[in-house]
Amino acid sequence: MAIALICGKKGRTYTAGLTLVELMVVVAMTALLSALLLPALSTAKERSRRAVCKSNIYQLFLAVNMYTEADPNKDMPSCADNKGYYHSIILSDSVFSNLVDLAGGNSNIFYCPNVVFGSGPSAVPQHIQNIGQVIGYSYLVANFNGSPKSPDYTVQPAKWPSSGTNELLADANYWTPPGSGGSGPFPALMKVAPHTPMGAAMSQSSSFTVGLPGLSSASIGAVGGNIGFIDGHVDWLPLPRMQTNYASFPSDDAYGAW
Repeated sequence: MAIALICGKKGRTYTAGLTLVELMVVVAMTALLSALLLPALSTAKERSRRAVCKSNIYQLFLAVNMYTEADPNKDMPSCADNKGYYHSIILSDSVFSNLVDLAGGNSNIFYCPNVVFGSGPSAVPQHIQNIGQVIGYSYLVANFNGSPKSPDYTVQPAKWPSSGTNELLADANYWTPPGSGGSGPFPALMKVAPHTPMGAAMSQSSSFTVGLPGLSSASIGAVGGNIGFIDGHVDWLPLPRMQTNYASFPSDDAYGAW
């Protein structure tokens, strides 16, 4: 507290500032308030981003629906990458471009607001040369033709509605197990957890994490995800209610939860 002191015959006024003890009290109170408020602010930010994420998935559903309605055979957009392999979070360049056009040119809806592409040495690029466009959600349409053990199998477009799954789109709770990376587009032991209690799990400024402990999205804090269903509704599901499924085939043998 500043104190005014009047000294001498001329009535000069001097101001005494905070003492060291008072300054330390102010600093300690500021640190305490920050420690109390920052988690609450982070949690509120995560709730708002889950709402944006839910809206994105619904907009993606509309784009997929428009694509299917315009197709003479009512085929849904292919889930194959540029090489013809199934990968739930990679779209071929042609499918990605067509869906962006149907979405009015808005490519942002393909990315959960918590998904971040880093720039470090092991970062996952947003576009992988000769493979396709990495998106921020899992696209869950799959229709395999031939033996999955054969190198010449193909991924056929699925009809609307998909006979294979009731889930169409999902947050990318995604991981590559030991020994699976390197041959495919993603490194081994990569994990994605877009929604922890306070946002995405991060390493090396990316949500495609490498080097964090554990073998799945749950191990780095994933608590659930938004799921878009074939009838158009979108629900938030906690992680215990999700199932583990193959998210790529056969190049990575990666897994996802939806």
